[in-house]
Amino acid sequence: MNGTSVPETAEWLNLTAAPTFAAMALVSGAAASGPTEAHCGPGSGWPLDGMVVMYLLMCAFHVTPWLKRLGGRRAIDDRRVEEESECSPQ
Repeated sequence: MNGTSVPETAEWLNLTAAPTFAAMALVSGAAASGPTEAHCGPGSGWPLDGMVVMYLLMCAFHVTPWLKRLGGRRAIDDRRVEEESECSPQ
């Protein structure tokens, strides 16, 4: 298996889900707004059809690994700053 462990591969697959669904929502929205829809469509805004909404919801459901990763990194950075501070009690 190339030296990559299964949990590490699963973690990276988890991290790729949210950006993939966000890109699919953008592509679906761009594909839904064709040249005829600009003139004859119900509105001139972003076309939120069923597929775009579904991909945005999937993106929201799969953003948890990103939040955990960013939250963990922030906690580590905060602790380092606190440890290196000259004003902290010893």
